Amino acid sequence: MMLLCTLTSHIFVLLAVCASGSVANVTDKVTITRVVAGGDGISTQVPVAITNTFKAEHVTGSVTSSGAGTTAVTENLRPTAVSITHIIDGAAVASLVLNDDGPSTKNMTDMDTLSQFYDIAVPYPARPWTLSDTEYLLSVKGQWDLLNLLTLPEDQLNFKTLTIQERNYKALFEYLDDLQSNGMDIQKPPFKDTWDLFQHLETVLYPWLHPKYKSLFDVRDNSKGVGMVFCVGNDQFFHAATTIRSIRESHKSDIPIEVFYINNNDLSEVKRQYFKTEFVNVETVDLSKYIDDTWTKMEGWSMKPFAVLASSFSHVILSDADSFFFKNPESLLSDPGYRKTGSLFFYDRTYISGWDGGRKWMLSFLPTMSPLVHKTRFFTLTSKHEQESGVVVIDKQKALLGLMSTCRMNDKRERSEVTYSRVHGDKETFWIGYEVMQTGYAFVKSHAAVVGGLGDGGAATQVCGNMVHLDIDGRPWWWNGGLLRNKRLWQDRYLKFTHFASGEDWDFDNSCIKEEKNIKELSKEEKALTDSFLAIDARRKQDQKAMHEGTWKPRSNPA
Repeated sequence: MMLLCTLTSHIFVLLAVCASGSVANVTDKVTITRVVAGGDGISTQVPVAITNTFKAEHVTGSVTSSGAGTTAVTENLRPTAVSITHIIDGAAVASLVLNDDGPSTKNMTDMDTLSQFYDIAVPYPARPWTLSDTEYLLSVKGQWDLLNLLTLPEDQLNFKTLTIQERNYKALFEYLDDLQSNGMDIQKPPFKDTWDLFQHLETVLYPWLHPKYKSLFDVRDNSKGVGMVFCVGNDQFFHAATTIRSIRESHKSDIPIEVFYINNNDLSEVKRQYFKTEFVNVETVDLSKYIDDTWTKMEGWSMKPFAVLASSFSHVILSDADSFFFKNPESLLSDPGYRKTGSLFFYDRTYISGWDGGRKWMLSFLPTMSPLVHKTRFFTLTSKHEQESGVVVIDKQKALLGLMSTCRMNDKRERSEVTYSRVHGDKETFWIGYEVMQTGYAFVKSHAAVVGGLGDGGAATQVCGNMVHLDIDGRPWWWNGGLLRNKRLWQDRYLKFTHFASGEDWDFDNSCIKEEKNIKELSKEEKALTDSFLAIDARRKQDQKAMHEGTWKPRSNPA
């Protein structure tokens, strides 16, 4: 199918025959009018900014524009509707649908509309820093508060104190950032004392930051473009090698990828060579070159937020090694919830009701929280687990401060003394860290579903397999757990990719959803995609066997 587009500043002609994903740029405001029987039309305004992108999907008929930017459907569209989505280079996303009932608009920047598809955390307003705050802390009267701000307890960490410190750090960062944006030299009077205070507090809170970076401003200013981040050790190599090849070959995506490891023993040299020579635009990065590991002692889950921070990208898709995608992973970056807030999260399965440890813990150190927190399963005691962090999407320009708090919660002392005794690994540290720093975020509204086959290890009428996450249209987006039916039990038994199901009543022993009313079959295209993944994994097995035998040779020109 094809889409022909001719565009000038005043003329826009769209001739389409059932197009999907085709793109035309639009540079003015347009009025969309559908011509109906009798010549009457119904119109509605759709604001369009320069550099917007329109994507036409499932279009029939002819749509034209001329003169004062009026776009009209000049042919009868029945029985197929026109669906046009525009994506602003920023936060605004909207779509226009022309159907048999006439046109309607869905403005995906509007919170009421977004809330149909996302749970969005709107931060509690924070008070800005002023020079008077600096003067007070440096006065004789303010010495006690300065002492509390710039020191840490020798014995048990107090997250209440950490919250106060981090929120002061945020206020300082935003104050200094605003000054710099207005051309002020923050390292000279009257701002030098505030800059010195900021640097001192940063050293107290994030001592692991400074071997590579001068300050957090340095991190932000050196983060550019979009990319994916994986944390991979020797034990995760077999997942990651197949996942990355599936992105390159099945999804035809050339998105830059950085593979992080923590030291030479974590990921062997031959496996690093494999990533760098088998694939174009894939780099391996020793995280200890960017983050001082004498403080963090990173291992396993704890690496993940630090890898996002150290990555060269501004827009980061953090993916577990065993996460696979039904859609091009770059689709995450155009998601309306992500563009609105700067961070996109996904819910975990509903698991263990009645546990109030998480709620008590958060109430012990957060004086203010976004209204969303009180609606979470964590707070309503319906689930011990809230977030599933197999894929996390972060805009470091918008959400850098929230990310810093998440990193702090995964630091060696914090995770050993507090965090990991309250939550399961890194999972909840993303949204809770954002709450500490009063940073906005969005959860896709649907809870984790399951992808696999009917009765594969469970009841014959239930879908059993691995946890999958759905997009806002209810179709599979990505899943976690790899290609194997159970990666902990069977190294050669693959999933049966036939169906997916949503629901909250799980048979956890067999990884099945008990509810049968929301079972759907994978599409022909989705099944073909998973077939390609299995073929790619067979190739990975051959390569890994050659590595083990010492016969694998790196490519000189990866394709």
